[in-house]
Amino acid sequence: MQIDRFADRLDPATYAEDDEVVGVFESDPSDQDALWLSARLFRRLTGVALAYELHSLPMLGGLDPVRLNRARCESLLDEIAFVAERLDDPLAAAMAQSITDYLAVRTRRAAWDGTVMFEGD
Repeated sequence: MQIDRFADRLDPATYAEDDEVVGVFESDPSDQDALWLSARLFRRLTGVALAYELHSLPMLGGLDPVRLNRARCESLLDEIAFVAERLDDPLAAAMAQSITDYLAVRTRRAAWDGTVMFEGD
């Protein structure tokens, strides 16, 4: 079997023009710091989370929007770290880091009492 035939799966260009995306934002999809992530890559994270029977991460990325409060965001941070540690996938790791950075900016503010929306496209 030739491993090279799957090389495109690890090439960021393969996902650059994806029509199906997952939005991550605090109050509005047009927020300046909103994330728009390839749904195909996002499914790598949610699929592994589902296999490990995690709680928050498998719920995300579907067609129905999911709003997470502070406690759920903190739980999600733990789940993303757990999943990312198990993958030898630079694209999934980069996505996990982007989501982690986005959530950490909010959860590190002691007074933050907002929510974060994950919305599939």
